[in-house]
Amino acid sequence: MTQTALARRVNSSKSQISDIERGKANPSAQLRSALDGAIGFGQLERLWDDLTGGRRPAWLDEIATAVQEAEAVYEYQALAFPSYLQTEGCARALIRSALPWLPPDEISARVRERMDRARNMDESLHPMLWLVIDRSLLSRRYGGPDATREQLAHIAALAERERLTLQVVPTDHPKHPGNSGSFRVLTMRDDPDIAYVESAEEGRVLTNSTSVARRRMLFAALQGVALDPESSLRAIHEEMKRME
Repeated sequence: MTQTALARRVNSSKSQISDIERGKANPSAQLRSALDGAIGFGQLERLWDDLTGGRRPAWLDEIATAVQEAEAVYEYQALAFPSYLQTEGCARALIRSALPWLPPDEISARVRERMDRARNMDESLHPMLWLVIDRSLLSRRYGGPDATREQLAHIAALAERERLTLQVVPTDHPKHPGNSGSFRVLTMRDDPDIAYVESAEEGRVLTNSTSVARRRMLFAALQGVALDPESSLRAIHEEMKRME
């Protein structure tokens, strides 16, 4: 395709296409999207993120879809279990507390959507799941004792049937690699691996290979200081007994 033909297709100019080809100009987000549709086959945006550092804002639907399509998910959480592992009572309490301005029908819609994804994750064999949590998470009572007991029982059941590999980091460990916040690393089937990091205000997708490798390293460090899976499962059952 000539520069003129491509420019016409993406509503640009031959000179702008030429400047981009020669590295003299960066395409705008709108032009990148148009180029992706014309000749990128959906890969240009992903490659652009990788080359430029890949710290773009994450769309929740995008992340949820990536989790479902991944080969493996490695996640660390300090405050709540991942949304795809939550039970209804816990999910409703978390959504209502985090987004108190939402009307009840919108909260219910979000809960239903989250439960559909959790059900799919429960029934599917993929992706493989590795989860490291801070011990303090077990004592949080989102939705009250009954909802918490149901949530812990669900996690225990997943671990017992080896759908999930769970490890718990003791709260009194002197060196805690997870103090920078929650994150997950996704091993994809046909695409490069990605990482997703969370903050109080937003989540961001990391596609740069160095950034993803560092999150893998951090996850390995967390596994190193955490209890083994058997002891972690025992910690969940002990917490459930305290609630009786």
